[in-house]
Amino acid sequence: MKFCILLLVLLFNDVFAQEDGLILGKTPKLSTAAVYDLSDPTGVNMEINLWGFVRFPGRYIVPLNTTFLDLMSYAGGPTESSNLKEIRILRNKGSDKTEIIKLDYEDLLWDEKISSKTRLNPVLQAGDVILIMEEKRYTFREDVSFYIPILSAIISVATLIITITNRQ
Repeated sequence: MKFCILLLVLLFNDVFAQEDGLILGKTPKLSTAAVYDLSDPTGVNMEINLWGFVRFPGRYIVPLNTTFLDLMSYAGGPTESSNLKEIRILRNKGSDKTEIIKLDYEDLLWDEKISSKTRLNPVLQAGDVILIMEEKRYTFREDVSFYIPILSAIISVATLIITITNRQ
């Protein structure tokens, strides 16, 4: 009886296994590369590269009329350190010509009031490279390694001066 249960568990284990990653098309995600197949099996698809500070950066195979915001949704959205004010889309325009499209979505996530300016949500083209850079945010913690040696030198000199004046 125990052998039958063990055999059933081993045989049906793969039935309940979950797939890893973002896979909506027929081709499974490669296990070692950041390639996400979100293609439409019945339509025309294209490859887009998404680099930088998003949850799932990598190469995306997406349907032809995918917009920038669609791709950001597929990628799990920006990370906390994303600089949404300096988004760049690099678009190849033939031999040695690259068009740079700049986007600004900063107020959508971080400001209380969303600006009323019209927002560009470009339809992506095959071969586009989207760059989401990191926002440099100042924190005191980053500068601690700079301030501690200075502070310890000042304390050492002060201690030396106090010790010398007390001996006299």
